[in-house]
Amino acid sequence: MNEEFNKEKELSNMLDSYKFDIPVTKLAQKQSTFQRFIRYLGSPSKDPLENCTNQSNGYLFFNIFPVVCGLFLAILQVFLLN
Repeated sequence: MNEEFNKEKELSNMLDSYKFDIPVTKLAQKQSTFQRFIRYLGSPSKDPLENCTNQSNGYLFFNIFPVVCGLFLAILQVFLLN
């Protein structure tokens, strides 16, 4: 792949003009199990309810659904106790 970049003089000149500083010491450090666990907890995750909350119907669903479930359970208890 480097040979392809060397064939293009303009591209190789542009790539040579940039400097990249990669911290070698931080990459070489071995992390403890606790640090890896904390990194896992701190990593970003996808919201599973994002599709529902982005829509106005989804927001309405989350407001009305608990009320409907509560009414259903109350009616179910009335029929079961009689």
